[in-house]
Amino acid sequence: MIKMPFEHIQVDANMNTEIAYGTLTNDFPDQSLSVHQSPNFPLYDPDSVFEIPRNIADGFLILLSGGLTSAKAMKEERKHKKKKSSGESTAQSPPEVDHSAIQLSFAALTDGNVIEATFGVKSTGGMKRSEHTSEIAFNNAKTAKAAIMDAAICSDSITQLAVETYVKCFRIVVTYHMNIESIGFLAWCVRHQKVRDAAIQDLVVAFEPLNEVLAASI
Repeated sequence: MIKMPFEHIQVDANMNTEIAYGTLTNDFPDQSLSVHQSPNFPLYDPDSVFEIPRNIADGFLILLSGGLTSAKAMKEERKHKKKKSSGESTAQSPPEVDHSAIQLSFAALTDGNVIEATFGVKSTGGMKRSEHTSEIAFNNAKTAKAAIMDAAICSDSITQLAVETYVKCFRIVVTYHMNIESIGFLAWCVRHQKVRDAAIQDLVVAFEPLNEVLAASI
């Protein structure tokens, strides 16, 4: 088997350059390597995310979306999907974010305790860290907020992307709780982990665009 290092440079329509490094082997001549950029800090902690109670996640969802998305609306969406699958017409899903109030939503994201919640951070008021919160989680939340604020200075589209990303995050949390509640007692052990694994993967996909934008801005 012959290994050959390569460097692939890709330029998109906005003249942003992405460089991927990897190794090709002669076993699979047509193989390619896709590399996604990520910042060297997390934007959430998955274990902490799924510890957020459903009602709290619903509150964040309403706050960030400007009231356009909520757990109640998501339940209605599920009903519509069931009707659609049975051949009945359904109403279209409402937009997830009120774009006319995007700056207020962004302020709630960066100046409030929304991101802290995704790291399991508990405060004693203001910027003080609770003794029940690890210093690592506290610092990760601060770093994530600072990076998002810095990147948003250069582009309004990042402001919108950040808000939409965390709206998706809390939709995933609400959906996770809905799915967990629907599991029967006997099937709990088997299905609980599958539901959680699927939700974790949904988080990875939801945060990927914001991860790449922040990595490129550093």
